[in-house]
Amino acid sequence: MVRRGGAPGCSPQPTMRCPPVALLTAAALALLALLAPSRADAFERQWHAGAGVGYALLADGGTYPGIGGSLHLAYGLTDAFNAVAEVNTASHPGGDLMLLGASAGATYVIDILQWVPYVGLMTGAYDSVRLAPCGSSGQPGCHRGQFGVSIPFGIDYAFNREFAAGFAGKYTLLLPGAGDGPGSYFTAFARAEFLWGY
Repeated sequence: MVRRGGAPGCSPQPTMRCPPVALLTAAALALLALLAPSRADAFERQWHAGAGVGYALLADGGTYPGIGGSLHLAYGLTDAFNAVAEVNTASHPGGDLMLLGASAGATYVIDILQWVPYVGLMTGAYDSVRLAPCGSSGQPGCHRGQFGVSIPFGIDYAFNREFAAGFAGKYTLLLPGAGDGPGSYFTAFARAEFLWGY
């Protein structure tokens, strides 16, 4: 028997109430929304601007570790490829050197939900600046310019569609220039970036 105004299958006793179906449905949908993985996809025409700081290793007739930083700007050409430009600097006290660099290229983005790994190819110009006495007779030059080809790689975690943070590595093969310049350059930075324009 069904009470007037009640739901089918509910007890006609006045002390027992039927749980509202709408309330149960809403609770189930809210639980599913909380448990579902959120997406933070790569998009074409999306801009990325950020900075990184961390470890730098310069090979200049020896191995000189240092501390460096970078600024980068990227633009989504497609949902898989980004054009990227970067400037960086690092100080290497063991070799009395500072390295300045600017490079540009492209990265391939592997889009896996909120974790976004990438790898790419860049080329650019670098300047080894000697911090010790230099430029005089019998002393090395104060500046040593070189071109370099580099492979950037890393992984970002997209907290949402406006902010991401992660790890960025970059290996650069420095081409021979005037004099005996560094042969290679490696950086490993923690980085953060802002995203917009998707």
